[in-house]
Amino acid sequence: MKGIIMRKSLLIIATLIIINSSVYPCFDTYLFLNKGSMVYPYKSAVLELTGEYSVNQFENPHEDAFLSNGSFYYGLGEKFSFQLSLGSDEKSRDNFKLDFYSIKAVYNVHTSNLNDYTLDLMLQYRRGMNNTLDEIELSLPNIFRFSELTYVIHPVANYSVNDKNYQIGGHTGIFYDFNESGVIGFGAEYASPQSGSYAGERITKSEVAASIFLGAKIGNFLYVQNELAKGLSNSRDFGFALTAKFLI
Repeated sequence: MKGIIMRKSLLIIATLIIINSSVYPCFDTYLFLNKGSMVYPYKSAVLELTGEYSVNQFENPHEDAFLSNGSFYYGLGEKFSFQLSLGSDEKSRDNFKLDFYSIKAVYNVHTSNLNDYTLDLMLQYRRGMNNTLDEIELSLPNIFRFSELTYVIHPVANYSVNDKNYQIGGHTGIFYDFNESGVIGFGAEYASPQSGSYAGERITKSEVAASIFLGAKIGNFLYVQNELAKGLSNSRDFGFALTAKFLI
């Protein structure tokens, strides 16, 4: 009875937040509840819609920014899946337009015998339709599981082809699974822009942010999640994003 009450409470909270707002899609409710790696299950097909809103400075609403994208995921094998995305990169809220596309490949490098640890390799390419964006991203998500708890350590390296600069960072989080129907967690994100070896400054100002994450499974085909993020250092004042996944 207690588990049923907590599950219903989580679904109500998640739904209320979704109605009133929208989070940084760093984590994946669908994969967390399925207790797998970041590779989508073999022959599974998933559509995703994401919107993210950033309040860069509370005292200056004209600096607010918005981004959105749609993605398609497909599991090509037991250890390999890919993602195709099309969207509007971060810009002022009144300037929405489709201006970038990306492709991501995910390969499961290792899964423990007890399925309590997985290591994946992610490679993503993003390109702007007006050639202003040209990025390659490499990351290594590590997922640890202890009963209903999931812990993520995800280092990320990003290289800008146009600027010839790169950024290192990552995110981490701990999440609790409610009866395989909902997820609540806390996360943190770090990013350190790096200048090239030819530049005078090697490590520039780093960004640090923390977040609260809520996710839920609704019915058999819909997963929703919401993340509320607060900048702690050299980051936006506040941000939120909503992600909805549809199994097809």
